[in-house]
Amino acid sequence: MRWEKIFFILFFLFSWGCVPEKTMNLKNLLPSPKNGLKKIESSKIYNRENLFDYLDGGAELYLAYDFQKLIVQKYFFSQDAFAQKKTLTVEIFQMHSSLDTYGLFSLDQDGEELNVAQKALYGYGLLKLWKDNYFVRILNMEGTDEAKEMTIKMGEEISEKIKKQGELPPLLSFLPEKGFVPKSDRYFHKITILNHLYFLANKNILNLSEKTNAVLADFKIDEQILKLLLIGYPDTLQAKKSFSDFNLLYLKKQSMDKRNIVKVEEGKFVGVELNDKYLCLVFESDDVNLINSLLDSVKNKLKSGGTK
Repeated sequence: MRWEKIFFILFFLFSWGCVPEKTMNLKNLLPSPKNGLKKIESSKIYNRENLFDYLDGGAELYLAYDFQKLIVQKYFFSQDAFAQKKTLTVEIFQMHSSLDTYGLFSLDQDGEELNVAQKALYGYGLLKLWKDNYFVRILNMEGTDEAKEMTIKMGEEISEKIKKQGELPPLLSFLPEKGFVPKSDRYFHKITILNHLYFLANKNILNLSEKTNAVLADFKIDEQILKLLLIGYPDTLQAKKSFSDFNLLYLKKQSMDKRNIVKVEEGKFVGVELNDKYLCLVFESDDVNLINSLLDSVKNKLKSGGTK
């Protein structure tokens, strides 16, 4: 009994000691109170269980990218900040991987590009940045040059504290250069995100899961905006099944061909092609030739191994 008690106490102390350490890792990324910055109350930590308490309407998107933890800290800024209620809100999201973090960042790529972190965008008082497995949002309600300058400085400080660089999803290298609309790529895994970006069906007819990798991007060809969806499956069997399911459930046909192009609603054509463990789909075109051209470009990219 004595050794059991000692073991229990040691286990409790060890476990208790680990939690603050993990929490402090996120706290250490927060900008330090200086140059007029002053923290408002204590920071708040959110995890997978209580993220809905903070993001009532958008938590599903973050969870779909394997969200792990979030820290939120509010600041007053400038010398007269307290009197004028000038505030900044810092949100640091810790995701499971840098690929998922880039995917989350890619959902909204509007804004002015900045040379901060690996990728950063600023617009309407909001700075968004990606580095490794951290996604950061800093919001100021002022919209002034002073607020923008302070927001960017805070982003730079956070970025400097994140020592590792993340990697871009390899799937992006299979997107053709010709016609690609800059900043239109959206990287994801699950049907939750696809339906948020481009609704196809109530059912998961493409069999998307945490084991699939997908990218949706826009291409401007001959004044048309085509949407290209490229999906990488764990193996060829799952890719073949998804190809068959899509043809049957969406295109309403059965086919043994590896490429099919069918006219759907409003005179638009949809193209789909199976390439080993990849499925490539093209939407929103009224020209069969354009679909064939884009499918050919992706096929050539897949054969060559893509580009970095």
